[in-house]
Amino acid sequence: MVDGIFRCVKVSVQLVVLLIVSLHFQAGCGNRPVPLKHTARPRVVSLAPNLTEILCALGASDNLVGRSSACDFPPEIATTVPVVGGFGNPSLELLLSVEPDLVLEVDMADKGLRRRIEEAGIHLEIVPCKTLHDVPEAIRTVGRLVNRQAEAENVAKHISDRISAMQSVTHDTVDRPTVFVEIWADPLTTAGRGSFVSELVSLAGGTNIADIAGAGYFVISPEWVISAEPDVILRLSPGHAENLAAQYRTRPGWKAVPAVKSGRIYDDLNVDALLRPGPRVLEGVQSLRDRILPSVKGLSPSETESSELIP
Repeated sequence: MVDGIFRCVKVSVQLVVLLIVSLHFQAGCGNRPVPLKHTARPRVVSLAPNLTEILCALGASDNLVGRSSACDFPPEIATTVPVVGGFGNPSLELLLSVEPDLVLEVDMADKGLRRRIEEAGIHLEIVPCKTLHDVPEAIRTVGRLVNRQAEAENVAKHISDRISAMQSVTHDTVDRPTVFVEIWADPLTTAGRGSFVSELVSLAGGTNIADIAGAGYFVISPEWVISAEPDVILRLSPGHAENLAAQYRTRPGWKAVPAVKSGRIYDDLNVDALLRPGPRVLEGVQSLRDRILPSVKGLSPSETESSELIP
């Protein structure tokens, strides 16, 4: 009788172990990413404008079957590719309706939405691309996913080489102009250390005054900016003013700021090229250099063309 009890206990323990293993296996399968289907030209939805630009720079715009409302470059995609939702916030119904094999994103905060996309059998790829260093690797990642490895390597190498050339030009610059980047006027918002814009300012030969004030993008007091006395102001907020210096002189305390006194305030910049870490990075850096260090010879305009990088 005792033997029988032990046998029953043993069987029960084995069943419990099997159940635990089974549940663990199922949970692991549920969290496993959906593999990308093996197809020569995967159907792609891009939920980030910089990734859309990368895809098109690789000559793979025909792969694009859906985009976010923020994806507006190259201009032709706005008339040919349907919108499936906002930046990083797609409508699941619209996304599924275009039947993608692959969804590209830089960061999807809604993990539940990501799970539902993968439950539909769609491969979702998070492509980190927030810094200057990220851009070449992001290009290679997208190229691998859409079978454009050779093109991606050409573009990535071209960008890396030009960045190295720019760094060699500005490396020994002693008198770097100080720069204030105005992202928004009210509340006054800027870009600090670690931001993509700040990296571009440094590469262009300037010193971003906000690097010592904070990281990323943040609100800053006008008094702090005035006390920092920037030599150059880059105005990236929407709108274009005919006489920027006069406009800034109406701001309390700004008359004595060197950039305002000299008129070195610029709002004629391609904001998207400066805020989107992608294939137009060279264009963005060159536009900054032309304004920050106009006397320093940089790359010729032909060398900074990045919208058509495929030979």
